[in-house]
Amino acid sequence: MRRVLVSLGIGASLIASHACSPGPALPLALAAVRNAADRVRALLDRGAAADERDTGGITPLMWAARSDAVDAMAVLLDAGADPNARDARHRWTPLLHAIHRRQVAAVRLLLDRGADPNLAAGRLTPLMMAADDPDPSNVRALLAHGADPHVLGPGGTTALAQAVSGGAFTDLTDRPLFGGCRVETVRALLAHDATLRLPDTFAGRQALWWARFNGCEEVVRLVEGLAGRGKS
Repeated sequence: MRRVLVSLGIGASLIASHACSPGPALPLALAAVRNAADRVRALLDRGAAADERDTGGITPLMWAARSDAVDAMAVLLDAGADPNARDARHRWTPLLHAIHRRQVAAVRLLLDRGADPNLAAGRLTPLMMAADDPDPSNVRALLAHGADPHVLGPGGTTALAQAVSGGAFTDLTDRPLFGGCRVETVRALLAHDATLRLPDTFAGRQALWWARFNGCEEVVRLVEGLAGRGKS
């Protein structure tokens, strides 16, 4: 059964990889991705719009956030780029783009400069997306800026459920589909709010199943018996 699931996951990943957006094409976005802050500043001085959009509705700030290009991001934000703008395809903000690429410095800069830590896309909050990362840095930054860990997302998931499952089958673009052990991320969520429990939902029950499937004994130990009790 495990081999079948893995094969399906690899196939889905390959299909999805062809559906990913191409790289930036507009000069401002190209300079931003390269973290060429002086070039970004020069283009803005010549009249380029800080929030100009390409055919996918992606702004230079979003492209820069995906690349952790914080110097260029700072220039764009100083020029009025919207930290809460949404792209046309996924309705993702620059913060979600940065989290998706696991860019810690970009996430911190965006949060410090006004990005909304609770602005969701299709009920998927930034914290839920960050919770499938084995590095808890972005989870901690979001929580410190007021992210709500109790929000219910698609299928009744929560940030804790995402962390426990390792994000299994929740990202069909460019991340593994079978989760993994996110011990430190689970610890970070529980340390922030001791009332957190796995929700009594399909997503909550599946989260424990995936933790066991991946052999995450420490994660299971941390949350065993919590599903369906107390707050979600």
